[in-house]
Amino acid sequence: MLQVNVKTDDLLKGVNLTVSVSEKKSTLPILSHFLLEAKDDSLIITASDLDTTIQETCPATVYSPGKLTVPAKAFHSLVRSINTESINLKEGDQLTLEFVAGQFKTVFFGLSAESFPQLLKEEEFVCRRLASKDLINAIDKVIYSVSTRDERYNLSGVYMVLEEIEDKKSLRLVSSDSKRLNISTVSDSLVDFELERGVIMSKKGVQELRRLAETVPDLEVGVSFTSVMAKTPTSLLELHLLEGGFPDYRLVVPQNYDKSVKINRLAFLETLKRVALISEEGARVGKFEFSKDNLHISLINSTVGQAEESLSVEYDGETLATGFNLSYYVETLSSLNSEWINISFTDPKSSFLVTGPEDPGYFGIVMTSTY
Repeated sequence: MLQVNVKTDDLLKGVNLTVSVSEKKSTLPILSHFLLEAKDDSLIITASDLDTTIQETCPATVYSPGKLTVPAKAFHSLVRSINTESINLKEGDQLTLEFVAGQFKTVFFGLSAESFPQLLKEEEFVCRRLASKDLINAIDKVIYSVSTRDERYNLSGVYMVLEEIEDKKSLRLVSSDSKRLNISTVSDSLVDFELERGVIMSKKGVQELRRLAETVPDLEVGVSFTSVMAKTPTSLLELHLLEGGFPDYRLVVPQNYDKSVKINRLAFLETLKRVALISEEGARVGKFEFSKDNLHISLINSTVGQAEESLSVEYDGETLATGFNLSYYVETLSSLNSEWINISFTDPKSSFLVTGPEDPGYFGIVMTSTY
């Protein structure tokens, strides 16, 4: 029966990394629990929602091996409140866990560990190392445009595919909500990365992958037929792949734009934020008017008022006007690093392409809207 002593800081790190995966309102009670397993010199904490499973290993003094489950939210909250150096955990009768920290003592009621979802075996994955900063940078450029519409299931995740770009192996992440499409690329830190086909990862799973990458300089990632696994020295993360095929995103990227605007990214971003302040949630379509070296942005809200602002740009094309959801550009510009961005297009009704010299491998496509 499980009995361990674990440092509070180590346990807190473990539950902080895993609690976001546990389901708060699941029809399966086991998914709102942590699985605690004591073996060797470690306490292993696992959380799962069936689609995403994460496991964190904490150093511990193990007096007796064993495993059982405890309510994740309550356990996490309690560990956060403890100020003693260590915590003693001891399994009792009828799936209970005694929790002792200094003079404090409580008992958790658990569920059978046998019904808890299990990770796939590590040997089913060929994992290769990726630089965390490159992966985080790529995720940040696509995560916000994942579709939230139930009827577009194949767009409800991030598409990951391995391609040869300019004779260089590159890992591309792609997302789209049918109104915009974002493509980001990881190439510099790829070492013998293996991916036989493009796969779709859930938005929640990709968010957990990003959280895990923040904890280490680099991590190992591998793909099986059904899942993606990411590993650090103390963590395992498994993401079940979404079924279905992702549309061929290459067909959406036009190659023959004949007009281009160069804009200071931060100035553009601040202008959009100010103009959008008078808009209503979900109704942020503004008018963009391009003229020589000038972009005029305006928005009318019938119940609040109107706002407008002009900013200097580099543009030498014909005068034209079109409409955009301002939020799309705010999210795109917030994710980029370039001081200056380029917006390319052919006419006011076509899609507009966003790129930046300091964001290599990134392409953002935004569809126009009626203003």
